[in-house]
Amino acid sequence: MKSMVKIDRNTFIDRPWVLEKVDNIRLCNPFDCGDDDLDEYFNVDAIFHKKELLTETYCLHLENLPSLTLALLDFCNDAVQLRKFEAIHDIGISPQKQYPSLPSVKLTRFGVAKEYQGLNIGSHVLNMIKILFITDNRTGCRFITVDAYNDERVLRFYKRNGFKLISNKDREKDTRALYFDLKRFKYSKK
Repeated sequence: MKSMVKIDRNTFIDRPWVLEKVDNIRLCNPFDCGDDDLDEYFNVDAIFHKKELLTETYCLHLENLPSLTLALLDFCNDAVQLRKFEAIHDIGISPQKQYPSLPSVKLTRFGVAKEYQGLNIGSHVLNMIKILFITDNRTGCRFITVDAYNDERVLRFYKRNGFKLISNKDREKDTRALYFDLKRFKYSKK
């Protein structure tokens, strides 16, 4: 049976998967993705970030099991500073336009529950996010950005899902800045 895609302002259903904005992050606690930093963020810090209007948290669950949190992710607004963008010619922006930056959404945190890792849930969530942000683009959003852990396994995951490094200047830092160009995303409605 083919999945049916349904999108509204804060919910994306790709049966049996549901990605939706969390109104009360406490409903997702406790969350354990096996990374102490991410676990602390989602179990403690996400509430503060939401209250301060800094981020919004989304939850992935199955349609028939809404209380089972498979993944949590946070977003905030972002902008890709083109002066830092080493592959600017790859994105097809005319140099005559002289934009200092382009609008983006940043995936600030992303974790898959420990017991569901290795099942391609992370890749599926990234595809759902891409569809969500190209459907009914409300404010203009050219890229999805992420500051990923500078860990080969993590970087390989994002690259496998179409993300590219913004620069090589951060290769010695704890995180690497990556982007996904939504304009180049090919999506056909089912």
